[in-house]
Amino acid sequence: MDAMRGAWWLPLLTTIASAALCCGSAFAKVSPDEAAELGGKLTPIGAEAAGNADGTIPPWKPLEQAQMQRGDNPYASEKPLYTITRANLSQYESLLSEGHRQLFRTFDDYKMPVYPTHRNASYPAWFYEATKKNATAVELTDSGYGFCCAAAGYPFPIPKNGTEVMWNHIMRYNTRGFRGYVNSAITAPSGDYVVERSYIELAYAYNDPKGTPEKLGNQNLYLFTKTVAPASKAGEATLLHVPLDRIKEITGVWVYNQGQGRSRRIGEVGYDNPLQDGLMTHDQVDMFNGPLDRYTIKLIGKQEMLVPYNSYRLYSDQLKYKDIIKAGHINQDLARYELHRVWVIEANVKAGTSHRYKRRVFYLDEDSWIVLAQDIYDERNQFWRTAESHAINFANVPVMVNGVQVHYDLQSRRYVVINLTNEEKKTIEYDWWANAGYFSPNNLKRFATSTANGR
Repeated sequence: MDAMRGAWWLPLLTTIASAALCCGSAFAKVSPDEAAELGGKLTPIGAEAAGNADGTIPPWKPLEQAQMQRGDNPYASEKPLYTITRANLSQYESLLSEGHRQLFRTFDDYKMPVYPTHRNASYPAWFYEATKKNATAVELTDSGYGFCCAAAGYPFPIPKNGTEVMWNHIMRYNTRGFRGYVNSAITAPSGDYVVERSYIELAYAYNDPKGTPEKLGNQNLYLFTKTVAPASKAGEATLLHVPLDRIKEITGVWVYNQGQGRSRRIGEVGYDNPLQDGLMTHDQVDMFNGPLDRYTIKLIGKQEMLVPYNSYRLYSDQLKYKDIIKAGHINQDLARYELHRVWVIEANVKAGTSHRYKRRVFYLDEDSWIVLAQDIYDERNQFWRTAESHAINFANVPVMVNGVQVHYDLQSRRYVVINLTNEEKKTIEYDWWANAGYFSPNNLKRFATSTANGR
């Protein structure tokens, strides 16, 4: 089915996103008494069902399933409660990530329009049931690099450590798969930008309603992706076989060389290998896709924060990319921020390993387990980059997505926006699926050279 504003490349990249996580021995499953709170005190996926004490965060109220059309915005009539600028920043700093504070300090015109909070995340009923079963069945394996006993649902709806929290982001529900076109815009300090257009076909092994742990094996997803513009890159294509435990089994990566007319397998590309003209790393795709074996993961806890949420305007087909992309940062008049409870996770590079990001802080939405914001520190432990994902709910699917993501490099004052679909004639097709045999190295050439829009 088509989602209204399909910025759901999305995980191109969860793509690499099966990620394996680090840290420690296996933890016990939660007790039946704890699991019984899911669907009561806790939402079916583990968030606090109640709002906060002063009512600024309401109780969970999922958006009703409806046939949303492209461009639909259920909150189009709402006005900002207030707008944060550099002039009044001190009143709200305690509610902001360090990345958002740094954006205010870097750009005089940066602002954050803050709207009423809507906790509207919704998922299929079968997914809720699978998640509840996982609470008493799933545990970490292989020092946290994998987990056992589940083929669908959030694996750790009542997490006990940071590794389990990050697994929920990585394995979240994105339907059985999707296909369509997405665009990224690499931006210069002046505001000039170059758009790269890609076509993807992605199918999940995990989160198949008919899947079982036995059928799943150690697979998470399969992905074809090819560049169709600009002309200098057109024809480049890649195939990924992404396992669940990526330490037990490496990701299969095949590339098609247009000049040679053949495919070949290459070594896994991940960690801090550069992407998007060096403005991102490979493990930054989908905000984070792992693995985490180079990091020590710490669960800081939960806190109330202003985060991007329900930014339907950024998905509108009434906008052109030039309306969104401005010098220094995106057009903040089109963004939307709300007060939500988030899980805070800190990742520090382990002794004896290396990564160009020495420390990272992740902020995950309690209602979807999506990483909504990320603070990034360089090898000297100085603040360097920040990223935010503008989550919305496609209630007609239903699914929460973080399609439009903005990755800022505050030292160079450059940024990249990924998963733009505003100027596409067709939205992303959700619940598209193909079996593992379709995603074969022999089929990569056909995919790379096809002119039938993948249909």
